[in-house]
Amino acid sequence: MSIEIGKKRFKEIVGSQSDLIIEKLRAASPDFADYVLNFAYGNLYNRAGLNDKYREIAAVANLIGQGSTGLPLKTHLKGMLNVGFKKDEIIELIIFLIGYSGFPRCVEALLTLNSLDQENEVISLKTA
Repeated sequence: MSIEIGKKRFKEIVGSQSDLIIEKLRAASPDFADYVLNFAYGNLYNRAGLNDKYREIAAVANLIGQGSTGLPLKTHLKGMLNVGFKKDEIIELIIFLIGYSGFPRCVEALLTLNSLDQENEVISLKTA
């Protein structure tokens, strides 16, 4: 695949904040940003077999399980909203994951989701 195809898919999933996120990654490491676009979004997100809703729910569940509450989780929560999930459905997913990931990680995930509302659904590019 190509970086341009990945960039297009990233924008389809993440929405209007995609360019800012890639700029942030590119500032830290141009090669890393290229891997995200080429491999993750150019290859993985272009495979047949799963639609974007399945991909985003899998990404969010995995990130919550890892305890991620930073930019990757915010990006994929925004992705869930962009591919058609409602906020109530995402909250239900977080509640369901209490049994698998534990309360502390799910509390953080819920607060991360709510931070999207407080930011007017604009992803903060702060890393901590």
